Amino acid sequence: MKIKLECPYDFMDQNIIKNLELSNDPECLIVNPGVDKFLDQNYFTQFPNLKVVGTPSTGVNHMDTDYLKNNNIKYFCLLDDREGLESITASAEFTWLHIMNSLRKFSQSLTHVNNWRESNNESLLRSNELSGKKLGVIGFGRIGRKLKKYADAFDVDFKFYDPYVEGGCTDISELYNSDVLSINCYLTTETTNLITEGFLDNFKKPLIVVNTSRGEVVDENYIAGLIKSQDIFYSCDVLCNEQDINQLKEKSPLLQMNLDYDNLIITPHVAGCTIESQEKALKTILKLCMK
Repeated sequence: MKIKLECPYDFMDQNIIKNLELSNDPECLIVNPGVDKFLDQNYFTQFPNLKVVGTPSTGVNHMDTDYLKNNNIKYFCLLDDREGLESITASAEFTWLHIMNSLRKFSQSLTHVNNWRESNNESLLRSNELSGKKLGVIGFGRIGRKLKKYADAFDVDFKFYDPYVEGGCTDISELYNSDVLSINCYLTTETTNLITEGFLDNFKKPLIVVNTSRGEVVDENYIAGLIKSQDIFYSCDVLCNEQDINQLKEKSPLLQMNLDYDNLIITPHVAGCTIESQEKALKTILKLCMK
C-alpha cells in the first residue's frame, strides 16, 4: 500500500519507516494532528487514490470526517485500538505535571531566581503540598485511570465523575469539595461547552482547574472571568479554535490574558509530544490502516 506520512517521524526509529512504500499519491494518508488548520475537503481531494486516513491522536476534530464517510474513505484514530492506546502515558504524565505545578508554583519560581532567598520570594512562592489534597476528575478514560495511580502514589484523595463508567460519583456535586478539578473527557456534542456559566459556582474556592482535554469543553469567556476574579487557577494545554490559528489568536480571551495573570498557565498543546508516545502512536495507526 502506498503511504504518505504527514506526521513528523524523523526522530523516530527508522526501522518503522524503511519498509513502507512512501508516496505522494497515497492510498493511505497519515495526517499530522498537530497542524493549526482544519483538514477539509480541499485538503483530501489532493489525493485522488485515497482509501484510508489515519490520525495518530485520540481526537478527530482536526479533519472533515463527514467528507471521508461520504466518499467511502475509512479513517482511524488511536481510540480504535484501546490496547495500543493504553501503553501511551505522555498525556497523563503532562496532566499530572500541570497539577503539580499549579500546587507548587514551579513555573512561577523560575522567574524569581535572581531574588534567591529574599523574604518576598518566600511569601510569593509559598505553595501547597499535594499530599492530602482532593483531586476531582471529569472523565475516567485512559488519562483518568492513570491519574488515579499517580494520585495514590502522592497520597492524594481521588474521585471521578463519568456517567459512562461505573464506580465513580453519581453526581457532579460530589466533586464540589475538590482542591483540583482535572478535565479529561473526550470532546463530543455532549461535552462541548460543558464547563460554562455557573458550572463551577458551588465548587470550593479558590479552585485549581486543569484542562488537557480540548479547549471546546470549556466556555473560555466564563473561565476568563473566574481567572480575573481570582476564583480559580486555570492551567491548560488546549484552547478553542486550534484548527484555525487566526481565530484562536483573535478570539481566545485566555491567550490574550496569557502572562498577565499568575493564576493562568497555558502550554501549547504538547502533552502528547514525546518521542516514545509519538512512536507508539504511529505504530498503532499504521497497524490499523494496513490491516
